[in-house]
Amino acid sequence: MKDVFFFLFLLAVWVVSFGVAKQAILIHNENRVDWIFRGVVYQSYLTIFGQIPAYIDGVDFSLDRCSPNGTDPYKPKCPESDATRHQPIFPEWLTVTLLCLYLLFTNILLLNLLIAMFNYTFEQVQEHTDQIWKFQRHGLIEEYQGRPPAPPPFILLSHLQLFIKRVVLKIPARRHKQLKNKLEKNEEAVLLSWEMYLKESYLQSQQDQQRQRPERKMEDISHRVDTMVDLLEMDRLKQSGFMEQRLSSLEEQVAQTARALHWIVKTLRDGGLGSGEDAPTLAPQKASEMQDQELDGRQEAEDLSQAPHVNARHLFYPNSPVLRFPVPDEKVPWETEFLIYDPPFYTEERKGQASVDPVAKNPKGRTGLRGCGSLSCFGPNHTLQLVVTRWKRNQDGAICRKSIKKVLEVLLVKQPLSEHWALPGGSQEPGETLPRNLKQILRREFWPPFENLLRQGTEVYKGYMDDPRNTDNAWIETVAISVHFPDQSDELKRLNSHLHTCDPRVAVRWQVVDRRIPLSTTYKTILQKTATLYGAYY
Repeated sequence: MKDVFFFLFLLAVWVVSFGVAKQAILIHNENRVDWIFRGVVYQSYLTIFGQIPAYIDGVDFSLDRCSPNGTDPYKPKCPESDATRHQPIFPEWLTVTLLCLYLLFTNILLLNLLIAMFNYTFEQVQEHTDQIWKFQRHGLIEEYQGRPPAPPPFILLSHLQLFIKRVVLKIPARRHKQLKNKLEKNEEAVLLSWEMYLKESYLQSQQDQQRQRPERKMEDISHRVDTMVDLLEMDRLKQSGFMEQRLSSLEEQVAQTARALHWIVKTLRDGGLGSGEDAPTLAPQKASEMQDQELDGRQEAEDLSQAPHVNARHLFYPNSPVLRFPVPDEKVPWETEFLIYDPPFYTEERKGQASVDPVAKNPKGRTGLRGCGSLSCFGPNHTLQLVVTRWKRNQDGAICRKSIKKVLEVLLVKQPLSEHWALPGGSQEPGETLPRNLKQILRREFWPPFENLLRQGTEVYKGYMDDPRNTDNAWIETVAISVHFPDQSDELKRLNSHLHTCDPRVAVRWQVVDRRIPLSTTYKTILQKTATLYGAYY
């Protein structure tokens, strides 16, 4: 309605403006109010729809259609005219110009303005349709909640019942229970949990629909084509690796020959054969080592301490029916105020559990769950992650390369109760060096040699680990040690021969290290740091 009133106001301004100007130019000293109103407003309004006055341009001027002195109540007063020739003397060019401008603004500009205003209002309403519907539905519910339940005309019975209860039986009135305008903390927490569950269900359905879309199928085909291209490139790298080995061997032989010639010349010169001036000077040539050229520079590994934990805020706590309190990203830091935060308490019962420290707080912020969870103790729970790597080689024994850089392979383990691959690490038993998960895949006789390899390893990461088992009072801090086998040594062969799983449900494999490796973000960060350490492809 506001748009209509605004348009009518603008239209009235143009109608009155044109009518006053036209009336002042054509007719002088009109004293009849009704005919002034007809000339200023009525005729100007009808002009919009094509009823143009015949005398406005002086072509169809006739004294029979008007009253010269304005004495006839049924005819308008005649425009200014020549009494002898009976022709209009007003400036026709001015009235015609005003008429054209008036029709231009009213029929084109104002009409399009009205359409644009209605279109804008429709878009605004359409944008807030859902919100408007919810408010109207809330008002309807409140209306029905405060009225008698019977519909008309049976509502008269309800009023009769109320009259008998109040007047005859003198029963006091009971106030209707009003709808809540603000929820309690526990009710708001339940609402947030329900919304979080619906959000995850919606996202899961969207992912399922995305997989069935033609665009997704095209992406799968593109991925397969990329795989074929990588295989062809790998075949080319095999050939280049073989040539590289031959060139390296030839370079080493040339260096040995140069050293032998240098020794022969020195021996002959010391024995008095030949003069020192004529003796050629042979400088010992050192074999140049082939190093990978850094094309993109070393990329800094993602710092886990900067981003808020994600896995530690999953709604469902692993291997338990406990649901976390939903925590948005902006509410994770402890410094941010979160008044309705009331997470449940959960500590898995076990024998020999360590002493509790309820004051300990997760350094990364809120997780939606208090207690110890399935971790062994409150506060930091220290683990050890082993990054066992080797160079990927082709059938000829040459190291595979990608983008000039060497390609790494890492040892991964898959536990029976988990759907994801992980590094062979975990918590350590008291007095032991190797973690439990590694002992599950290694034969006992290879434990001491691997402990020696572990002491010679390189630390690549130390700090907080984003794990689904973390809580507000217990979390995992890990140390990642890299054990690398640079060549096909006996130790690597012994490692492969001693890989054995006691549980047939535990799987072990060597996986190529790149960005598409199926691991969590924490493990990917550790592998990225390891690849940077050895200048390998990632």
